[in-house]
Amino acid sequence: MADLPNRTPPLAALRAFEAVARLGSLSRAAAELNVTKSAVSHQLRALEADLGATLLRRGGTARRAEPTGAGADLLASVQQALTLLETACRNVRATARGKRRYTLNVSANPSLAALWLAPRIGRFIELHPDIDIQVYLHASQDPAWKSQDIDLAFLHVRAMGPHNAEPGDIPLMTETVVPVCSPALVAPSERADPRVFTRHRWLEEKHIDSPETDWRNWSPRLGLAEADWQEPMVLSGMSTVAAAAAAGVGIALGRAPLIDEELASGRLVPLVPQLRMAGSWGYVMRIQANRPMDASLPALVEFLLEEGRSTGAWQHQAGQAR
Repeated sequence: MADLPNRTPPLAALRAFEAVARLGSLSRAAAELNVTKSAVSHQLRALEADLGATLLRRGGTARRAEPTGAGADLLASVQQALTLLETACRNVRATARGKRRYTLNVSANPSLAALWLAPRIGRFIELHPDIDIQVYLHASQDPAWKSQDIDLAFLHVRAMGPHNAEPGDIPLMTETVVPVCSPALVAPSERADPRVFTRHRWLEEKHIDSPETDWRNWSPRLGLAEADWQEPMVLSGMSTVAAAAAAGVGIALGRAPLIDEELASGRLVPLVPQLRMAGSWGYVMRIQANRPMDASLPALVEFLLEEGRSTGAWQHQAGQAR
């Protein structure tokens, strides 16, 4: 048998193979690698020819590219090698700059990420320029722990389920529901009068197991008669609801502290400050199991805990009303 060649295939071909195997699509791999789909296809064909093995099943009736047996064996080693290379290059860059850099991957649902987390991550990075943070989004309480290498996830939990905190979770904050609107929609002199709710459209978040965000549970608290009832406009996600309210579409039942930034900036104002409803849900932080600890993650956790304890604009105004 002729001696097998010892040369290593080109790194670009190995990267293309890993991306297609992970993403299941030549198009997605091409977008991630910032090359054309034909370039990825050419690299894969060249790699398979070099190794003398079919690495991916693709085309035909298959919905996505899947590694063959040989491809699965190669994929694990390629991913490990790429991770080692990326880490080594990052460390060399950090050493060249004279300071070690850290990278944290965090995951949150879209509303928390957009309304509450993003501005605080910005402030944290200003305080800790040596820590890079990548924010990922998850839905259905399902962070991609392994594929996105999540260090810290923010989970929406409820004491009576369906989603519960787990041992080791770090309580972050609870919610309070606050009626809010654009300052241009309701004059300051009318914002403490419950009758204002009969004059404007109601906005409601599509949110399961959350009676405090249902206008039917607010009508009695506001002293509204059955004749005052209107079908609310139902929107998905608190970030969508807050955007609609800020645009003057109507009055929303906002979940603080998610809307604290909107209230602090004046894009939203609270109504009837003497009436608030405790939320059924809260947030916890969950750290990836068996994650090696360094200085970056405790710094972020402590910063966000302090932010979670801070008093929102709606609380200041409610206190003044009392």
